[in-house]
Amino acid sequence: MNIPQLVERKFLFSSDQPITAPLYEIVIAQNGVFKRARSLEMTVVIELSSFTVKIPELAIGAASVELREKIPARIFAEVLAHARNSTDAKNFTENLYAVYWNAENSCYFWKEISSNRSFGSTIARDDDSAYQNAILELHTHPPGCLDFSTSDDRDESGKFRLFGILVDIHTAKPLMRLRVGIYDSFWEIPVETITDAPLEIITDLAKQEREMLASIFQNLDDETQNYLLEEEYRAATAISSLSFVENL
Repeated sequence: MNIPQLVERKFLFSSDQPITAPLYEIVIAQNGVFKRARSLEMTVVIELSSFTVKIPELAIGAASVELREKIPARIFAEVLAHARNSTDAKNFTENLYAVYWNAENSCYFWKEISSNRSFGSTIARDDDSAYQNAILELHTHPPGCLDFSTSDDRDESGKFRLFGILVDIHTAKPLMRLRVGIYDSFWEIPVETITDAPLEIITDLAKQEREMLASIFQNLDDETQNYLLEEEYRAATAISSLSFVENL
């Protein structure tokens, strides 16, 4: 019996080198180590670690998220409206939604797939085909809970899809945080990466934080910038070196 190799390890020799692993692949590029995966609907590259000393014989890698079709902005408006109508601010309970691609109709649909809802958690109906075929899992969070929780990390590991949280849904402009996951690796991205139009109805937390950090960094002098970059690299290397070496 010929058992396919689900995970591949390779070097990146060209920027358009195809992803061939059924699950994911670990790739050593000129500038770092990357994790790559693809499905019919989505192709994702996540940076695991960066190199200060480059490998000139290899191609440069870059983190990216590409969807076959971007998700319509109206999907998020409809989900938000449903979430607001499903619970009130005083007796909040979480809701969970699946956004999936319908091949027959060549468009995206969404479905509420919550089970056992409570203030701080909900469980997906994992026997639902919408959940099984989801490209995006989106759930509401209690007011003020702006980050993915440890429960979210646990529940969302082992999947290749997008994940989002909606926060403060009963305010005039709710907040949203989005990330992409390749099984046990996550990367937060701006919502505009996956939508066909700007989402005027929400505040994009990942985008807001990136812009804030960029503004702070630009106002620092060159010496301070170089120091912070060096310290960031040392910290990232210390945290990630063991995990990506094990994956190799």
